[in-house]
Amino acid sequence: GLARAARLGITSVHNMDGDEAQVLRYLALHEAGEMTLRVYVPYSVTPATPLAELQEAAAWRTRFHTSHVRAGAIKLFMDGVLESYTALMVEPYADAPGNCGSALFSTEHFAAIAVEADRLGLQIFVHACGDGAVRRTLDGYAHARRVNGQRDSRHRVEHIEVIHPDDMARFARLGVIASMQPLHAPLTRHSAEVWPARAGQARWPLSFAWQTLRQAGAHLALGSDWPVVTMNPLAGFHAALNREPWRDDDPVQRQTLAQTIAGYTHDAAYAEFQEHEKGQLRTGMLADMVLLSEDIFATPVADIARVHPLLTICHGRIVFAE
Repeated sequence: GLARAARLGITSVHNMDGDEAQVLRYLALHEAGEMTLRVYVPYSVTPATPLAELQEAAAWRTRFHTSHVRAGAIKLFMDGVLESYTALMVEPYADAPGNCGSALFSTEHFAAIAVEADRLGLQIFVHACGDGAVRRTLDGYAHARRVNGQRDSRHRVEHIEVIHPDDMARFARLGVIASMQPLHAPLTRHSAEVWPARAGQARWPLSFAWQTLRQAGAHLALGSDWPVVTMNPLAGFHAALNREPWRDDDPVQRQTLAQTIAGYTHDAAYAEFQEHEKGQLRTGMLADMVLLSEDIFATPVADIARVHPLLTICHGRIVFAE
C-alpha cells in the first residue's frame, strides 16, 4: 500500500480504519524510518461503542502525534449506500416506493455522541451518502454547537452523494467540511449502473453536488475512498474535470483545475487542521511534493489521466523516483 501510494504521488492520507493495531503498525514503520507518507487516523465508533469510550479517542490525540502519524478524530457510519437501498433518504427511493433506507444511529444517539466528542475537542467524520443521513449528521453537529458553544471544529460529512436543498447552506453556517470523492460520481448517467435510478431524476441536480456546495460556501476536501475505487489522484482529477450533467438543465458540477488541485492539497490539509503545515509549496511548509510527467495546466482535461508522477518527496525524502 505505501509503495503504491508513493508511486501515485500521495504524501498524505486519512485512513478511515480507525483500528489501534493499524495505528501501531504505522508508528512502528515511522520509528523504523519506513513511512513514505503522513497518515491521520480517526477512532472508529459503532452503535455499540459506549459514550465513555470517547475518552480513549481523545487520548489518541496525544498518544499518536508524530510527524507522520496523527489522531484526534472519530469516524462513524450514519448509513450505507444507495445501490443496496441502505442509504438513508429524506424521501423514498425513486425505484422503491415507501423505502427510505435506514440509519445506523438514531437522531438522539448520534446527537449524544456528537456533543461528547465535540466537548472533548475531537473532530467528527461521518459517512453519509443519502440526503437523510446528511441531514441527521448536520442536525447532530448543530446540536453539539448549541450545547458546547461554537468552536473551529471542522466536523466532516463523508461522501454526500445526495443532499436536500434545505441543507445546502448548513455546511457553511456550521463550518462543516464536505469530504467528497470525484470517482464516486458517474461521469454521465449512461456510465452508471443503478445509481441514477435509485436517486431518481428529481434528485439528480443535487447528486454529487460539488460545485453547488462550493457556491453555498462549503469547504470541500477531495479524496479517493480507496479501496472502493483507485487511490490514483490523477484518476480523481479526470473525474472531477470531465463530469457531464445528467440532463441538459442540471447544474454543472464539474470542477476547474485550480479547484481540483486545491481539493487534493490545501483544502484536504485544511480538513485535518494542517493547512499551515502542508498542502502548498511555500517557504516554511513541509517538504511534501510530487513532480509530474506533464504540465497539467497545459494538458487537455480529457487526457489528464495519462499524467503520472516521476518523483514523490515526503518530509524532504525521495520516496519514489521513476
